[in-house]
Amino acid sequence: MNTAKQINQKLDDILAIRAEIKRMDTDLKGNEPLKNIQTGESVNKEEALKVVEEMIDRIKFELNEITNNGKNIKNIFTNNYYINDMMQDREISHEIKNGKKF
Repeated sequence: MNTAKQINQKLDDILAIRAEIKRMDTDLKGNEPLKNIQTGESVNKEEALKVVEEMIDRIKFELNEITNNGKNIKNIFTNNYYINDMMQDREISHEIKNGKKF
């Protein structure tokens, strides 16, 4: 996988996590107990959000490793001769037809 695809995947992961945070924030009340799937312990919404933010921080750290703190990505997304990725277009089109948001 090339660097641009790795970066895009990590950014997509962050967006997916952020969407899940919003969903969880609206679905749960402040004191409602949750179960940590890793430890089995009961946690509240605040603690769960803290764990999710730590996941995002881990992804940001991985992004910095991939990009060498931004030094390896100069002009990586500025290709004047960009050719559209037909497979990704098909996936997006399929998701739109099925009513999924991305």
